[in-house]
Amino acid sequence: MNAFTRLPRYFRPERLRWRSLIVLVALLSRSLFAVAAHGGQPASLPSGTAVKAPGLRIAPAGWGDTPPQDLRLVLESVAAELGGHFPGRELGTVRVIPGGPGPMVLYEKGDGGEYVVQLAARDARWYQFVYQFAHELCHIYSNFDNKERVDGRVVSRNQWFEESVCEAAALYTLNRLAASWESAPPGQRWADYASTLRKYADILRGEPHRRLPQSRTLATWFAEHRQALRANPYLRNQDEVVSNVLLALFEQNPDDWAAIGYLNADRADAAKNFRDYLEAWCLACPDRYRPVVERIMAALGMPPPTGTLVTASAAM
Repeated sequence: MNAFTRLPRYFRPERLRWRSLIVLVALLSRSLFAVAAHGGQPASLPSGTAVKAPGLRIAPAGWGDTPPQDLRLVLESVAAELGGHFPGRELGTVRVIPGGPGPMVLYEKGDGGEYVVQLAARDARWYQFVYQFAHELCHIYSNFDNKERVDGRVVSRNQWFEESVCEAAALYTLNRLAASWESAPPGQRWADYASTLRKYADILRGEPHRRLPQSRTLATWFAEHRQALRANPYLRNQDEVVSNVLLALFEQNPDDWAAIGYLNADRADAAKNFRDYLEAWCLACPDRYRPVVERIMAALGMPPPTGTLVTASAAM
């Protein structure tokens, strides 16, 4: 791994309990033996909504038993769902290639200047493809590559928060596609697959390590874990506690997802202390998106720089 490549994420399905895996296998068995076809609409947004989804260039091989033409339909569903929250954002082409042991988006662009996303999912495990691609696409929308470098390495002291945001976006996308695929799957192959997406999202969201300890607020929990998160942004047991809280906040008003388009707005933001990092995000947002950032800051025990202070208890 070179200095410009973000560290891979753990291959999540290996962390599921055996009972959960058995449930997923049963669900997949029903879904994967459906007759394949290539019709339907991937987007779950209202008819007529303009979606600035990126164009995808998908590697033609290396996906195991996954037909590339089917993979395109699934990933286009993800891109349309998440891209619908960024109507003014043009990502151009995103190149998607097989990689391992975990998914990642590369800091180094492709030969044509395109973003490059590596996915670890294989063999028509559509729930993994949705989950992984949504997470990595969120990094792109959150300006992951607009950061200063020191000694050839990207500054990562606040990277853990971006990981938490993108984990929340991945779970959100699983649930949104579960809802839209019930009536408008990307093809007949996925006609009965909505329940698999929903089950996978529920399993991940319900993992014990993602829950705040009883009688603890996020603010008190964060005060205890703050230094560890700054030192290592890939502590999943900690990142995902925050991701569950963020998901609950964004679910209150899904339009607020557009706020992440203003994260890392300035290259210098990544090197700031965490409170200043969030303050810079808040100030970079248009007025309509500042309240959600203020609620996030309040939940973490930090007073926002502008606007009405929202208490942590209200945010939770």
